[in-house]
Amino acid sequence: MLRDQKKKAAFFIALCLFTFFPWIGPSMIRGADYPSRPITMIIQMTTGGVTDIVARKLADSVSKDLGQPIVPVNKPGGGGTLGVGELVRSKADGYTFGCVSLPTVAVIPHLQTLPYDPLKDISHVCALLPYELGLYVKADAPWKSFEDLIDYARKNPGKVTYGSPGPGTINHLSTVLIAREYSLDWKNVPYKGDGEQIAAVLGGHISVGVSGPAAIIPHIKGGKLRLLVVTTKDRWLQLSEVPTLLDKGHKVILTSYLSLGLPAGTPEPIRQKLEESFRKALQDLNIKKEFEEKFHTRLSYIGGAEYAKFVKEQYLYYKEFLKTIGMTK
Repeated sequence: MLRDQKKKAAFFIALCLFTFFPWIGPSMIRGADYPSRPITMIIQMTTGGVTDIVARKLADSVSKDLGQPIVPVNKPGGGGTLGVGELVRSKADGYTFGCVSLPTVAVIPHLQTLPYDPLKDISHVCALLPYELGLYVKADAPWKSFEDLIDYARKNPGKVTYGSPGPGTINHLSTVLIAREYSLDWKNVPYKGDGEQIAAVLGGHISVGVSGPAAIIPHIKGGKLRLLVVTTKDRWLQLSEVPTLLDKGHKVILTSYLSLGLPAGTPEPIRQKLEESFRKALQDLNIKKEFEEKFHTRLSYIGGAEYAKFVKEQYLYYKEFLKTIGMTK
């Protein structure tokens, strides 16, 4: 009799838990077992750029923590939207996640129709780092300073070309702002990533590039490229003598982040497990030091819930901002 009463009590408790807290069911089981096989990470840019470098290096650290390999797959194009599109079409089981640059969810959706809803189709894991961007030229280019380039572009409309990962990226919008500020006529040439863009500058195919320190500092130290100005908020740690646009009197500075996302509908325990593993990696002082010294990049962790709010705020900001510069679809 007592055994039957205990069974009934246990059944009643379980029924209440699954009724009022359904997330404790299968999703908790999947979270406890996750991961049990290799995980695919979609990188939305080409190899060799800051996105690729940061993602691969952190994936190595996180794979050790999770006990399963993380396999990077590059899916460049469309300013990063092709990679995000493939991400949201993936099965929401935690075995495919990927890089999500801020423009793909806050800027480009206002410029073109995309195969995903930027505010509904992505479950944010965390943000990894702010993009630090700078405008650079070939080392033997005639422009020794930002002012030299601006003066030449003004006197030679249409002759200066600049590279970017595509329309709507912060790289591109920064040069649009510069053109509006100085009444320049220069042309954007889109590339799939930093690697292609740097090669185009070195080969003389375009005049100017806009990339981050991880991608171009090795070429600057090697005497092949020259940094003229930093287009985002802060000066670079390794080239602190190079001014920012803020130093030049500009008032509007555009911000961008690299983050990680999962397809919407991924069980929350799995998302949390990934977030926690990346949080530990980004807060490891040895990893931070390695990134600053070896990869010339400053890591900055933002949790998934906080970053999701930031994305929504930026989405609304760029909706209005793009109207002011005449770039909405």
